[in-house]
This record gives sequence, structure tokens and C-alpha cells, in this order.
Amino acid sequence: MSLVIDFALLCVGFFLLTKGADYFIENSASFAEEKGISPHVVGVTIVAFGTSLPELLVSIISSFQNYNDLALGNIVGSNISNIGLVLAVSTFIFHYVLGTHIVPDNDASNDSYVMLLAVFLLFFFSTDNLISKAEGFLFFTLYLIYIYWLYKRSGESPIGEEIEENTSFPYLFGGLIGLLFGAHVTVDAAVSIAESMGVSEIVIGLSVVAIGTSLPELAGTISAARMGHKEIAVGNVIGSNIANIFLVMGVLAIINPITVEAFVIERTLPLLILLTIATFAMIRIPLTRLGGVVLFSFFVLFLYQLI
Repeated sequence: MSLVIDFALLCVGFFLLTKGADYFIENSASFAEEKGISPHVVGVTIVAFGTSLPELLVSIISSFQNYNDLALGNIVGSNISNIGLVLAVSTFIFHYVLGTHIVPDNDASNDSYVMLLAVFLLFFFSTDNLISKAEGFLFFTLYLIYIYWLYKRSGESPIGEEIEENTSFPYLFGGLIGLLFGAHVTVDAAVSIAESMGVSEIVIGLSVVAIGTSLPELAGTISAARMGHKEIAVGNVIGSNIANIFLVMGVLAIINPITVEAFVIERTLPLLILLTIATFAMIRIPLTRLGGVVLFSFFVLFLYQLI
């Protein structure tokens, strides 16, 4: 009976994370549009940051409660889910619903270099089974540099016309409160499930928690895809994966150095590297349904190796 209650609480946590992220993204994106920020920059910064808040809060809370394996699994698993599930689903929506395919712009191609760098640095720093405070500080510094680079790139983008102000700051802060409370509920429920089922924290983090905290990315990308916003759909995934490593992993390592298990180094991170390289190549050509099938196949392989 307690296991059923834990799963119910986990669903409640995921719901709060998703709705909190929705409110945060909707209102922060409106604010950005009012200021004339380009759709791609909105996707890789504000939307990506908003959809990465669940990973950030869940990981920080896990770290403070000494559940470092859960935090690490959440970050790595979320990045795999973002590409293998979220981006793959986007290609299917564009193909079956809109009758077209994703043609990423030059901004997406440029940002994919940063995403690739982040993954290779994560693997390199993990080879000694520890991500230190210094390496976490480097990750965080690189994220600040990346944000500054985006700001300089978009600084000359014309606003074009005045946009009606639709930002609701109470909803913005309400979303953040929902995210924080949802993160607490998610961590507690996930740890309880792991203990009840005799499953390691790293596996729960890589699977259940990672997919759950990727729900905002999935919801945001599906919404953008259905409305035909290709820049936001792709930018959300790229920006979120960059934020998960440089920002979330960076902050986490600064708080508490992260021990990386051999299982993650030998099996999970190589799969993340392959997925990232595949994405890096695919966004330089039209991303079709076939590309989505390839990405989703990697996601299925990822789930299979956890069994």
C-alpha cells in the first residue's frame, strides 16, 4: 500500500513540476517577446531555463539530502530523454500533424557546438569518478559565458512592432513556488520507491525521475511544435541540455562534489555522447520523421540497458 502512495505522490510531484514550469515559461516568454528577444534565444534561454528548473531543484534538494546518485541520474537521464523522447516526438508532430519537417536555423547549428562541448567535458571530468567543486565552477562559468554570447548575438535583433504586455508576475512567482514544492515531493517519493523496490538511486534517477523532470520540456516542445514554432521546439532541447550540464551540474558540484559510478561512465554517458553527436549531425539537415525514429531508438536502448 505504501508503494502505491509513493507512486501517487510521485505523480503529484511531476504534476506540480510541469504546471509550475508551464506558468514560468508562459509568463517569462511573454516578457521576452515584449522586449523584442528573438524566438530562438527565447527557446535556448528562458524556455530552456524554465524547463530545466525541475532538474535544478530536484538535483539541489537531492544533494542537500545526500542523495547524490539520484541527482546525477536525474541530470544525465534528462538529457537523454530530451533528445531521444522530446525531440523525437517533435519530429513526429511536425510530420503527422503539420505535414512538414523541422529545418533548424543557423542559431541552432551554432548552439549545437556548445551542447557537444558540454557533453564531452562531462565525460572527461567523470573519468576519475568525481566531478569536483573546481570543475563545477568551470561548468557554471561556461554557462554564464554562453548566456553572454547569446545576448551579444541577439542584441541587434529588431523588435519590429510593439507587443501588448501579457506578463503576469504573480503567475511567474506562483510557478516557481509550484516547482520548488513539486521538487521536494518528487525527491521524497522517488527515494521511498527506490528503497521499497530495492532499486538503486542512480537507476531511479536515470529513469523515473529523469523522465518525470523532462515532462516540462516535452510539454513545452509539443506546444511549440503544434504552433509551428520550430526555433523554440529545437532551441528548447538544445538549451535545456546545455543548462542541465553547465548550470545544473555546475551548481550541484559546487554545493557538493559528485561521485560518478562506473555504470554511468561505461554505459550511460557513451550513449548520451552518441545521441548528442547524432543530434549535432541531424540539425544540419532537415530533421525528418526518420531522424526522429533514430533518436527514439536510442531512447529505447537507454531504457533497455537499465533493466
